[in-house]
Amino acid sequence: MTTPGRVARVLLAMYPPAIRDRYGDEIADLLARSSRPVRDLADVAWCALIEQGSLMSLPQMRARLPQVAKLLAVAPLLTMALLGATMAGMFTAAAIDHSLVEAGMAIAVVPVAVAAVWLGRRVSGTAATGGRLLCVPALLAVSILAMSSVPGPGETFGENRSGVALTLAIWWLLLTGLVFGVRRLAATATAPVTVLVAVLAGFALLGLAFTAYGSAVTHANTDLAAHLWYAGALTTYDFGLPGAAMELSEETKLLPALLTACTAFSLAVAGATGQTSRIPVDTTPRGSVVTA
Repeated sequence: MTTPGRVARVLLAMYPPAIRDRYGDEIADLLARSSRPVRDLADVAWCALIEQGSLMSLPQMRARLPQVAKLLAVAPLLTMALLGATMAGMFTAAAIDHSLVEAGMAIAVVPVAVAAVWLGRRVSGTAATGGRLLCVPALLAVSILAMSSVPGPGETFGENRSGVALTLAIWWLLLTGLVFGVRRLAATATAPVTVLVAVLAGFALLGLAFTAYGSAVTHANTDLAAHLWYAGALTTYDFGLPGAAMELSEETKLLPALLTACTAFSLAVAGATGQTSRIPVDTTPRGSVVTA
């Protein structure tokens, strides 16, 4: 299957089941024969968002407010966990080797990302349908954007607000497509394959998102290429340019680690919902009699 074909399958998964079952083949055929695939894929994605939103009545929206509140609380919760883990990681690194102190953020993000995966699997029941899964990246992005907009403390997520906003927008768009792809993969593939694809795609997504930050922030005092901003900011590895990554880490602050944890949370939700939609396999031997 071609890359546009794979993207089309992901976008079709964003539609409500009734629309997808009735018009899915027709939409897929139109996309396959499209002479302007990029624009038509964007139109299909926009229509999917509209269809999902049109299914929600006011009582349904009120009923989902507690679920929305829980998802909005995820980013602040992970932020506090990252701050605590970073301090603990820096003290631990200082006790072992002072040269490791600069990598405190990279050390901290590992346990927090693992906790985010656990949390995502715990709350996956609230995102069992396509509409709810669609809300997960959006609500996380809105929550982070709100925190970054607070004067003073908001600089914890990056010194350049326009760069933060652009990075969040790219991250949200890419993650929205990826969660549906992971959910579909989890419903058909084995768990190790799903995890491997989700991890690789997640890191690629984060790299692309921070390329946008690097392109937006022209005043940053670093020679590091934009496509290396995510890796450099998170790990402080300078890629042969002494001091460049540390300057970049001071520019982006907590944002790389937080988006890493939020990506892990979202993909865990998607993977768990995909696994619950698996069709049970009948393991009863042929010809055997099943008794009640």
